[in-house]
Amino acid sequence: MSGIETADPTSIPVVIVDDHEVVREGTRRMLERDPDIVVVDEVSSVRDALTSARRLLPRLMVIDVELPDGSGVDVVRAIIAEGLPIRCLMLSAHDDYVYFSEAFAAGAGGYLLKTASAAEFVAAARTVTLGGTVIDGSLSHRLAGRHHQPEDDWIARLTARELDVIAALVQGKSNKEIARDLGIGLRTIESYVSAILAKLGVRSRTEATIFAIEHHLATPRQGK
Repeated sequence: MSGIETADPTSIPVVIVDDHEVVREGTRRMLERDPDIVVVDEVSSVRDALTSARRLLPRLMVIDVELPDGSGVDVVRAIIAEGLPIRCLMLSAHDDYVYFSEAFAAGAGGYLLKTASAAEFVAAARTVTLGGTVIDGSLSHRLAGRHHQPEDDWIARLTARELDVIAALVQGKSNKEIARDLGIGLRTIESYVSAILAKLGVRSRTEATIFAIEHHLATPRQGK
């Protein structure tokens, strides 16, 4: 694969995907407040987004959910399916759980509302680029009410290995990827995931991700 060649390894090439020119302009201005961020392309459709992704291989794509020829989530799915080394941050006007859960299920690294401040936006772009996960603060507080909160002692009962798995879930990794990274069998990982959902009192990997971020459970152990 070939991508953007930069002399500075700290540089963050970004592609903006939004069908409104005014929004693209505002997004670019906010991002470029960070001297390390360089907007290398601005496109307005799913088709053009995938063309840009394959041609430029930016480190980050900032993607609107609704595009004229489909959903921004389709862009994320294609990037993940093709194994492109690109992180995706959704920037959306929608605070609905369906949009949010679809984005994370597809492999997005973050979901930020368009009401976020410039500082929050830049911080989110950096976090997602570096492999972290970002959920808009106002959105995560409302989503927290969708599942019951487990007792503190249940959180304390999470094993060290379960915390490793949680950290990998937050990074959007599949069970196969987690098994490979941790050197554990796939069936064992599946058992860990089931145990994690039960202990956290949630119904899905997406809800587990939300809970882990809110309760600071997503940091993998050092020196494993």
